[in-house]
Amino acid sequence: MARAMKAAVVAGRGAFLAGRMLRREYAQPSSPMAGRLGV
Repeated sequence: MARAMKAAVVAGRGAFLAGRMLRREYAQPSSPMAGRLGV
């Protein structure tokens, strides 16, 4: 359980250091639309 808590702390610190994402007016897909079913 201590290892899980340490991993959570390390992950949280990494997220903090990465910073916030840029704010955009409209959402942009992170995956390509080509090759998807139903598109």
